[in-house]
Amino acid sequence: MTAKEALRDRVQQLTEEQAAEWLARIEWELTEFEEVSEKELAEILASQAEYERGEAVDGKELLRELGL
Repeated sequence: MTAKEALRDRVQQLTEEQAAEWLARIEWELTEFEEVSEKELAEILASQAEYERGEAVDGKELLRELGL
């Protein structure tokens, strides 16, 4: 059995919901880079601005502040 035949057999066993999820995963894997939404970009830029203003803490400090 070829890889394509085996894959076709596996796909036939999936529910429609499972097939949609796997299709989305495959399409995501085929993209060259991950795209960020406008909201995510705004959060990234806000975070960068906080860092540039000196309002950021390093990971060790954050864990200390959280009591971890």
